[in-house]
Amino acid sequence: MRRWGYAVLGLAAFALAACGQSTQPDETSAPPLAEEEIIDEAPGLPPVEPALLAAPTSTFTAFEPSEIGVTGAPDIMTAIDPLIAAGAHEEGGSLYLTIREEGDIATADVVRAGSQDDSVAAGHLRIEFRREPEGWFPTNAYRRVRCARGALANQWTNGLCP
Repeated sequence: MRRWGYAVLGLAAFALAACGQSTQPDETSAPPLAEEEIIDEAPGLPPVEPALLAAPTSTFTAFEPSEIGVTGAPDIMTAIDPLIAAGAHEEGGSLYLTIREEGDIATADVVRAGSQDDSVAAGHLRIEFRREPEGWFPTNAYRRVRCARGALANQWTNGLCP
């Protein structure tokens, strides 16, 4: 069984970096998910808006989950703890989390808005997991950002913001 090693948590902060937004960003081009598809929400964290959850994975950039410290764990909340911990240290920001589970597959969406990067309004991470006898293991991770200024202002992109 391959286990993912921890990477520098600073990459998690970069992936979730956001600025200028104190409320959760919206996504108007994707249809919302049905209420019953949302399986679990973290205690104390508001859920990600359904329109953001419906965004196709093709609008994200793929990367290794180990780059942001996400590893296998007995439960998904423990696996994504590095993301939640990194987000908790950012002042003035908002963190949103929704975990959707279907059988032995789960998806965690984390949205961070209101950070100190003035070019990025919000960051959205999506991590896919599979259940094995030892617990939940990340299989894929994706990221995208919502730009705060320039030609891409208020738009989600899997590239860099100006």
